[in-house]
Order: sequence, then structure tokens, then C-alpha cells
Amino acid sequence: MRTPGMRTRHVKVLSLNGFSGRGGTVVKGRRRLMALVFALACVLLVNLSAPANAAWSTSWQVSASGWDPSNPRDMAVDRQGDAIFVWMADNRQTLGSDQVQMRMKPASGSAGSIKTLSALGPLSTAPQAASDDDGDSAVVWRQEGRIVGRRVSASGEVGPIRLISSLIPNAVADNPVVVVSPSGVALVVWTEFRIEERVVLARHFYPDGLVGPVLALGEGSEMPAADISRTGTAVVAWTDNQSRVLARRISPGYVSSAQVLIAPISSVGGFGWVHVGVDQDGDAVISFASNGEEQPGLWISRWSRSGSLSAPFVASAPTDRLGMFHALATDLEGDSMLVWTRGNSSNQLEMVGRMVNRDGALGAITRLGLYDHPQLALDDDGDGLVTFDIPGSTDQVGTRTISRTGSFGSTKTLSGRFHQVDIGPTGRATVMWMSGTYPDVAYRAISGP
Repeated sequence: MRTPGMRTRHVKVLSLNGFSGRGGTVVKGRRRLMALVFALACVLLVNLSAPANAAWSTSWQVSASGWDPSNPRDMAVDRQGDAIFVWMADNRQTLGSDQVQMRMKPASGSAGSIKTLSALGPLSTAPQAASDDDGDSAVVWRQEGRIVGRRVSASGEVGPIRLISSLIPNAVADNPVVVVSPSGVALVVWTEFRIEERVVLARHFYPDGLVGPVLALGEGSEMPAADISRTGTAVVAWTDNQSRVLARRISPGYVSSAQVLIAPISSVGGFGWVHVGVDQDGDAVISFASNGEEQPGLWISRWSRSGSLSAPFVASAPTDRLGMFHALATDLEGDSMLVWTRGNSSNQLEMVGRMVNRDGALGAITRLGLYDHPQLALDDDGDGLVTFDIPGSTDQVGTRTISRTGSFGSTKTLSGRFHQVDIGPTGRATVMWMSGTYPDVAYRAISGP
């Protein structure tokens, strides 16, 4: 997101010496010319002096009263800034009613009604959502060991529940991830635990509710990561039972061969916590943690859309003792922001961040505070927002803006926990978090700055 500052609306002036009206009459004269120039100057002055989206909105309650919302949760923002929120909730009056719910809110205007997506009875968890340019969305979740999903139109119309994962007996599907192309084709990726193997699978989920064939990507053990380009090609990355990091490119009718990203890195403790960022053309940045032999830390691999793979490099400091979490986001031009946690010299957990330029150059590491569990989103130009937990005696969520040059704004604090962030193309972010104490617990949302 863009930090508050001056913007100019581009005004095309056809002529300062005169202009033609509908009847073709040429208007001339010094007084009228000066009036026109003055009017244009006022327009420019207003647009230069009034920063767009310069303030946070009033927060509002997303989830319903009388229901107990719980983690996990997710949200997505489309190209107009409209948002869809999904979460788990339990009706206090009905036992065994863990269900997936959703709500939509346009960029301007009131939120729509709350809708329950999953059926009553089956245990439903791990909801994930993604939207196309126009706000049509795909929502997927784990239900009784299967991955299921529904398409949701921009107007809020909900399609039927579709089975996404395979029907292999005794297989258990988990860790769903979904991305959606600009035109609305979703790719759902998940991990499936079978009797003798653990595999990463994927399947396309189309706007009309139809699903494509199940795609076997390879062995895998943890949550896969995925991102999608403006051309509609997704990049999926995962760990092969923590011994390797692999990636594939996927579009309807096409699956690339698996690319091994870690050579020549060796690791005594394995690899994990994979994240993917993709620019508008499909060049990918993949981050992952390694307990190293070469060097423990946070590594970056760059995989171009042409198929070339740059040598992996360490993005964290050589002395870093990595924490559990990190976050990665990439803008349309291919510049990325990487945020991670590490132990400091006082044995406290701190959060730091740095830019990863489109050519692989690393920016300076910025210490951000004693924070944990970062979530990150960037707009088209690389401005963005990072959200995080603030450890302490009370639950607090913090946010800091990010400029396209890699600088961070001051911390804004929200009372709560379990946060999520997404952003529109021009910098207006939306944050979702859980607020309150039982029995008055609810998900809330705010937009800005």
C-alpha cells in the first residue's frame, strides 16, 4: 500500500488557447482563459494535497453474535478492493456445529449477510479463500478427511459443495491452499496422507463449479505454498518429506516437470516453511527454512518463467537463530518483501524484514520489534502492510505499513489475535482479526491506511 503522500490525477488539457463546444464555437478571451487555468489549477491542487486512502476505517464486526469463531480463518481482496472473509464458527446452542461461514464487503458500502457454507454435522475446518479480478471467489476447506469447496459469485451467490480431493479409501486430505487466476479459474492444492505415502495433489476448480482431473505433484509432508501470475499460471512449491524443496508450474492442461530448488544446499535437519511469490509474468521467488550444513537460515530460490533457476542464496543474517514463522510477498514487477522472526542477543523473539529486489539484490535488514507470526501483503507497486502478534500479558495484533522502497511505518495496535491481511492493487489493505473475550468473541475487520 502507498504511504500517505501526494498523488496527481492525470488531467488531459486539449488546449489552453481555446476549446470547441458542442456546436463548434471556439471560446476565446483572456478572462475565460484565466478562469480555465485557475479551475484546472484548483483540480490539481485538490488532488495533490488530499492523499487517497490516508486513514483507517472504523472497525466492524465480521462474525455473528451467538457463535464462537475460532482459528483458522482467511480472507481475500479483489482488484476493486472488495473483500470476502471465511472462518470457522460454532453455534453455542447446537453441539457439534463447527461450520465454515463467510461474509462479503464491498470496498465502499455495508457488508452483506453472513452465510454458512458447510453442512451441519461433518467437522469442517481450515477454510481458505481467493478471488479473481471481478470478485468471484473460490472457498475450500477440510471436511471429514476430504477437501471440499464452493464457488461464490461477486454478488454473493453461493454454488453447490463440490468434492475436490480424491476418494482413495483410508486417505486423509489436509492443508488446503487455493489461488485464483484473473479470469476466475481456481487451483486447489492439498496434502494427502495415504497408508504408505504422503503426496501433494492439485485440481482446477472452475467458475461454473466443475472440477478438473486430480494432478499428482509429488511426495510431500507439510502445507504446500502457491501463488499465481496475471497470465493465469500458478507456481506450487512444497517439501518432499523435508528432504528437498520442489516446485511445479500449473495451468489448465499443463503441468511442468518438478524443479528441485535446493541444490547445492545440504541440510542436517531438513527444509520447511515454504512460501511462494509470483510477479505478473510468472517469475517466482520461493523462500524456505533450512537447518543447514551449508548454513542454517532462510533461503531464497528464484525460478524464472523461462525455466532458468538461479543459485539459492541466504536472505537471513549468518548469526540468525530463526523463529518458527516467516512471510513473503511479491509485487507485479518482481520485487519482494521478506519478514521473519529470530532470537536476539537477549534471547527474546524479534521480527525483522528486508527487501529482495527483482534482480536478487538484498536490502538492509530492519529490526521491527518484539513481534511474532507475521502476515504480509503487497500491492501492485510494492507498497504493503505487515501484521503480527505482539506477545505480552494481553492479546494484541500490530500492523506496520511498508513502502515500495522497503521502509516500514510505525506500529498501529489492534486488540485481539489470529490476524489475516490482504490488499488491493493500489494500496488499500484489509485486516481481519479475532477480538474480545468469551462469550463476547468475534472476528472484526478494518481497512486502511
